[in-house]
Amino acid sequence: MVRIISRKSDLAIIQAESVGELLKENVEGEDITYQHKETFGDIDQKTPLKDLPEIGVFTQDIRNSLINGEADIAVHSWKDLPIEIGPETQIAATIERADMRDIFFLKKKNVEKIIKEGKLKVLTSSPRRAYNLEPFLKKALPYPIQKIDFEDIRGNIPTRLKKLLTGKEDGLVVAKAAIDRILRGKNLNLANKVKEILDNFLWMITPLSLNPCAPGQGALALEVSSNRKGIIDMVQKINDNKVFQSVSMERDTLSQYGGGCHQKIGVSVENMKFGNVVTLKGLTDERVVLNERRIEREDLPEWYKINKDAFYPNDLEKYNLFRRHVIKESIDEVSSLKKKNIWVSRANAVPDQTKICQSNLLWVSGLKTWFKLSERGFWVNGTADSLGENMNPGIDHLSENKKWVKLTHNDSPKNEFDEKIATYQLKRLDIKEDLSQKTHFYWMSGSAFEYALERFPTISDCFHACGPGNTYEIIKKKIKEDKITIFLSYDEVVKNLINN
Repeated sequence: MVRIISRKSDLAIIQAESVGELLKENVEGEDITYQHKETFGDIDQKTPLKDLPEIGVFTQDIRNSLINGEADIAVHSWKDLPIEIGPETQIAATIERADMRDIFFLKKKNVEKIIKEGKLKVLTSSPRRAYNLEPFLKKALPYPIQKIDFEDIRGNIPTRLKKLLTGKEDGLVVAKAAIDRILRGKNLNLANKVKEILDNFLWMITPLSLNPCAPGQGALALEVSSNRKGIIDMVQKINDNKVFQSVSMERDTLSQYGGGCHQKIGVSVENMKFGNVVTLKGLTDERVVLNERRIEREDLPEWYKINKDAFYPNDLEKYNLFRRHVIKESIDEVSSLKKKNIWVSRANAVPDQTKICQSNLLWVSGLKTWFKLSERGFWVNGTADSLGENMNPGIDHLSENKKWVKLTHNDSPKNEFDEKIATYQLKRLDIKEDLSQKTHFYWMSGSAFEYALERFPTISDCFHACGPGNTYEIIKKKIKEDKITIFLSYDEVVKNLINN
């Protein structure tokens, strides 16, 4: 018999049972029993989280049960564990990671007040969230916000949602993984109660590029006594090694700045096919600003110290290959959409005078598109964060909308979306530079690449770069993959790799 222990909250029980189910599927002949225990952090619901002791307020009491032989496996939210846990136990495994991102809720009935006052009160107990969220919300919300006040909140997820619903505050930010696990869990009564509360809120999923998570957020830690080799071997049969390595990297990074959930630092490692995307953002105790987003990979000598004159485009202000003409008939077509998920790759794919029904969700390719649309008064629910159309939005449990509609140009290639609405036409302009004299290119659209290749066929032998999305899929049909490099943005190429 294997004894799994966790905290007593509904979410902790869901997490423990998910581990138990995996063990049943992968380890024969073992019965699973569950124990649940209140921790110091559960009992003290009044002290702000930042004022509680640093070490294991939600985990140490559970850990003691392992050390005392009262349980075999402890299941924790990995972000709750201190960086150092001591030699008596070890984190022996983890399972598939849930969503790493945070989700922000805004009370619908407070919108008029927020617009009138230009102020916002947001509930969060995390210094990291408060520090990174403030500048983001001021640009992401579709109304001008001059001031944001953050107020402490304690309690489990249902308690926090109820506090937002019944209190005077306007918003709340929590880990999206917690919401997802409750909504898709077997406790239908709990899931339905949470759904009922969520109907009163607008929501947006915050991008990791500007709001990196706490180390280990969305991941579960399976803690085992260090002298229980049989149990260690058992849990390693269900270990997700990629997740384990990513979380270890996040925790190692935070440890360089002291570690602990009291810090204003977020760090996330996203496992992508082209490499790990590492984001570090926040403020150290020494008031050093951290702001880094990169792809973890080997050096790229072919992209190092490029002569500026050999790179295209080396001046974005002069870069213009197309003129875009609005398809006027599309305005009514888009405005008539209801209960759809609308994908927008660029802000001008939503023509002026377009209205988006509130029953739709709005999803954008990147932050520039998000902020331009929010300036025009549109509520954006989330973004692919410039990682491509194939990024799973992770909204199945948050929305009943199932159909996706992409707003794009009339000659865009086929894709995985259920429907396409052409909102503009591309008219080619003259390419004023001699691209045959260039050696390195960064493409922001597949259309631009195809046009340039048609005019200058010899560039097929050059080095090309782009983001990891649809543009990459178009380029690799014409260019050998060893000649294509993925970057997160044009700015990354210019800032880090060109010797000006």
